[in-house]
Amino acid sequence: MKHLNAPQDEELAGQVTALRAMSEEHEQFFQDTKNIWDASAETIRLQEVDLAQAIVNFKVQLGPVEHYSARKWFSWPRLAAAAVLFCAFGLWAYQKNTEVLYLTKETQAKVDSLLLSDGTKIMLAEHTSLSYPQQFEEDGRQVILLKGQAFFQVTRDTLRPFEIAIRQSSVKVLGTSFNINYSDTTIELSVKTGRVMFTPNEKSSPSIVVADEALNYNFVANTLQSKDGLNANAWITKELHFTDMPLDEVCRDLSEYYGVQIVLEDRVHREKKFNANFKDVTLKEALNVLKETYAIKIEQKDQVIIIKSL
Repeated sequence: MKHLNAPQDEELAGQVTALRAMSEEHEQFFQDTKNIWDASAETIRLQEVDLAQAIVNFKVQLGPVEHYSARKWFSWPRLAAAAVLFCAFGLWAYQKNTEVLYLTKETQAKVDSLLLSDGTKIMLAEHTSLSYPQQFEEDGRQVILLKGQAFFQVTRDTLRPFEIAIRQSSVKVLGTSFNINYSDTTIELSVKTGRVMFTPNEKSSPSIVVADEALNYNFVANTLQSKDGLNANAWITKELHFTDMPLDEVCRDLSEYYGVQIVLEDRVHREKKFNANFKDVTLKEALNVLKETYAIKIEQKDQVIIIKSL
């Protein structure tokens, strides 16, 4: 033990080396002792293990035990090996009992909801996947948005921030409501109430987004820009609101809401701002309102809509 605690002591190291060379049993004893020493940093975690239950489980794993004479069994190398085995089993039992169990919620072609163990409510859009712990730990609350769009109503807890991990990005809050739309190239975040901290990646500084604000992060180009988040929750409310909005932004929101691609030709007159409120309207009805407002014609080919000047 003195040698392992002070390996720089050359004289002591020489003595240990000489003892190890005397027999295979001495060498084995040294290796077993070193294994115990190396594992000692982990054994402090065994204080929380139920020792009595661990022994019972250990015996079950061993199965029937053959009996040997005390003289044959009692030797330091065998005791050391048994101690290492018992410590390893105890550590395995502790880790197994304290492992956080993560579940995955995945929607198909319909909206669904989820209630977490802390009371946080999540609305999941179609074709969305979210990974979450069955029970949150004491030091934090984290879920993982794997794909799609979700609206979060986070239960306030000042001691345990709530965090959503998305690729290399993260959204962290104490208690608020907000929407996240995660696509193949971007992460769109819009805040309904409270304050949200968004961190694009490990090298970028976080941004604070407050109520009625939104941002768009393109993780392919690594660009971050502010945007209008007025219609971010339209997939839940079934309402679209446009107030003095440029035509290109109107087309962007209509594209996201109806799941189509709207192409606005460059020569289309865009200076006039659009004002309208839609509730439970069809795409055709919305496009008709655009035609009444602007001097345009609309062509549709499958899921692509082309807007041209008259």
